Amino acid sequence: MRSTPDILRAHVPPTAIAYVIELWKLGRFHFKASRDRETKLGDYTFDPRIKKHTITVNRGLNRYSFLVTYLHEVAHLVTTIRHGVSVKPHGEEWQSAFKEVMYPILKPDVFPEDVLVALHAHMYNEPSASSCGDIALMKVLSRYDTDADHYIFLEDLKVGDVFLIKSDSFKIEEFKTKRALCIQLATGRKYSVAKAMKVKKGDL
Repeated sequence: MRSTPDILRAHVPPTAIAYVIELWKLGRFHFKASRDRETKLGDYTFDPRIKKHTITVNRGLNRYSFLVTYLHEVAHLVTTIRHGVSVKPHGEEWQSAFKEVMYPILKPDVFPEDVLVALHAHMYNEPSASSCGDIALMKVLSRYDTDADHYIFLEDLKVGDVFLIKSDSFKIEEFKTKRALCIQLATGRKYSVAKAMKVKKGDL
């Protein structure tokens, strides 16, 4: 089994390796590069019985998305250590912690210029629950995915368009603020899908 430093070296930009390993050493948390999950990019959990902090990040993320997600979850750990578990998950305490761990790494030798610009805007506008909550940031980060040419964001489609999630076909019925009401063509069931979802455009 690979050590945590080895896992981090394999998944973050080379110029960020020393920083993320130092955060891991200071935080003393269990870290895992998880299988890719459709509903989240990473997570943080705390077991109060054994005082164990655990952070996971999807292993399939590109280096920049992996780094941003890692820092997002480290900020949860910092918040828990300082304030306990009674504060809001993404309230003022977490926002302050996220800025604290993010700003030291916002450098041109770590992130490409377009990602830096998007991250600065993200931090200025108050960090949201995840990078997925900031579609502009997610789109910029996704430019560096190996399969970037194979999908489109749901937000970039229009009402009536058909798209694919895996092998299932859906049709957009209505757009809302952050989500879209969609119908699964095979079953007629309706789903609320995040506008930041990456999908493949389909045909009727």
